[in-house]
Amino acid sequence: MKTKRKNVGRAVLLPVMMGLMVLVLGGCAAPRLDLSFDAPLAEECPGLVVSPPVRIGVEPFVDMRPQVHGSDNQKWKGLIPGILWLEIGSDIPEIYTAFSSFSSKPMNYTVALAVADILAECRAAQDVFFIPHNNHSDYDYRLEGSLQRSLVHETGYYYGSFMYAWLTRVIGLPYVSYGFELEVELKLRKVATDEIVWRTRLSGTAEDKYYNVYSLSRGKDGKDIIAWNFAQILTPEVVKSIAALQRALP
Repeated sequence: MKTKRKNVGRAVLLPVMMGLMVLVLGGCAAPRLDLSFDAPLAEECPGLVVSPPVRIGVEPFVDMRPQVHGSDNQKWKGLIPGILWLEIGSDIPEIYTAFSSFSSKPMNYTVALAVADILAECRAAQDVFFIPHNNHSDYDYRLEGSLQRSLVHETGYYYGSFMYAWLTRVIGLPYVSYGFELEVELKLRKVATDEIVWRTRLSGTAEDKYYNVYSLSRGKDGKDIIAWNFAQILTPEVVKSIAALQRALP
């Protein structure tokens, strides 16, 4: 009877120890991943050949997201035997994601910085800069914005057992899949008159599926997987808006 109990104990302990080894070794080997939300430009920036001779300062955006954490408190359900997968939504992913270590600055700050970088790279104006990084400079226009949505939907795979899911992760079976939603509102204000001369809404969705623990820790193109996907949504949306923004300038 004692031998049987010992065997059961070893069978339970083995996957736990292997899982802990994966986490420790994976954490030591994982590179430091980029958390910015701007992606390399895939095509030439549209707009005027000569940048308008004005300066645009971009301020941190207002956070208008739902101040809840979606269903991120449901991870405990993975302890239930027979659970094959678990779906969790995070409305504020920089605070909590169930299946990754993503932890960026507040996303209203991160998104605004990315927008400033993209506009500067595309030469949307003679000078475009992020105000907190250059707050002693004057500017002709102020780009304001609000972050309306930044949903990360995670599907974590348990294969019927929370305990033995570690074994599937060690051998590299899928650990998590993602779905993303991003929505941002922008408005350009002329400083001299306090007039809003242009506004737009940027939005998009993305899916990225079947990451194992190793590919998740490696990221993609040097970026964290979550940051990479938000960048793939945001960058082309900003680029497409540049021509209309420039038409609003003198």
